[in-house]
Amino acid sequence: MIENALKGNRLYWIWIALLLLVIVFGISAFSQQLRLGLSVTGLGEGVPWGISAMQFTFMAAVASVSVLVVLPSYLHDYKPFGNIVVIAQFLGASASAIALLSLFIDTGKPQLLLGLLRYATPFSPYSWAFFLLNGYVLINLVTGWATLGAERKGVPVAAWVKPLIYLSIPWAIALPVVTGFVFTPFSGNQWIASLLVFRLLASAFAAGTAVLLLIILILQRTTGFDAGTKVSDKLVLLVAYAGSLTFALIGVECFSRSQTSPLLWLSLLFGIVSLAVFFVPAWKSSTRWLMTASAGVIFSLWAEKGALLLYSSTGGMVAYTPTLKEVSMTLGVLAIGILFLTILLKAVVVVKRAD
Repeated sequence: MIENALKGNRLYWIWIALLLLVIVFGISAFSQQLRLGLSVTGLGEGVPWGISAMQFTFMAAVASVSVLVVLPSYLHDYKPFGNIVVIAQFLGASASAIALLSLFIDTGKPQLLLGLLRYATPFSPYSWAFFLLNGYVLINLVTGWATLGAERKGVPVAAWVKPLIYLSIPWAIALPVVTGFVFTPFSGNQWIASLLVFRLLASAFAAGTAVLLLIILILQRTTGFDAGTKVSDKLVLLVAYAGSLTFALIGVECFSRSQTSPLLWLSLLFGIVSLAVFFVPAWKSSTRWLMTASAGVIFSLWAEKGALLLYSSTGGMVAYTPTLKEVSMTLGVLAIGILFLTILLKAVVVVKRAD
């Protein structure tokens, strides 16, 4: 099935070439970081995390979206989601891979990442995140590929696949929860700290579902793959509910902090405006409006993660400006994950259209 990635129209190859170009720039910037260390970034005293850490937390959240498709499809036998369960699993694997690579470049040098293995401890959220992300990549990749292979052959999924799929459900929920513990020391007062894990869990489901919806709409426009109206309607509903809870909790933080990051206000503004589309029947029936609104929710929740990184452990704010090399590395990692997902989705579309 993977050989289908070598077939495509002109637009497909332009897309692949663009991703490869971004990856080359990212590798070039990373090679300089290998020689000079984190001095090529905007990090420094009081600024331990940058945009690569922002990408790590955001993608760890997006990866958990597969649980919202796998759970109703396998535990409640909701047939319409059976059409996109493999797409959700491959999105989970790709997002987890991006999060891992972001963690990789955030350490500065590769050998430092081995410390998470050598000095792994149950009291370290980063250790938990490292092992959870590695496991989640493997689980989603193996189960998704096995499911797709069985569908192509027209046979039932192998018996050993389902236990792994059931295992992925609590695994997916654990990812944003662990990320929440990473941010707890920087959350400010006790009220914000107590709500942070729940907010990140809700934002994970909102962001992940928005990404999945955007992918399905793009596939529908570019390949003719139609997941069905029932699927898109359910995803719209999930974004609306999870997004409403998320932006309500973000609003609580905006009005309860003595000093609020402008990024958090931007996140709240973009989120509310974008979320309105999911509640207006005339707008949510338009593919163009849905794609725009999904992109708005994604940007909003990405900005929210950035706002969290700008707070210090004392509750104040830190000054941080990413460098061009830092941006290149972060975009390079993102491009690697998108290229990985593109190849997997190419196989999915070919099998689905053959049915």
